[in-house]
Amino acid sequence: MLYWLPRVSLFLLAILALGLGFFPATSEDVANTLIVVILGLGLFSLTLHVFPPERY
Repeated sequence: MLYWLPRVSLFLLAILALGLGFFPATSEDVANTLIVVILGLGLFSLTLHVFPPERY
């Protein structure tokens, strides 16, 4: 569960920011914001895959 917590939190934060109007509401800006969020999550996943957290 802890593995998915940062991703879910970032996704909810992006939805909240879009919902409250922190970003311009044009469809192109929303799409660009979601692309950046998805790319960020992908880079985060890649980082965890390349550098897995140590387990004790």
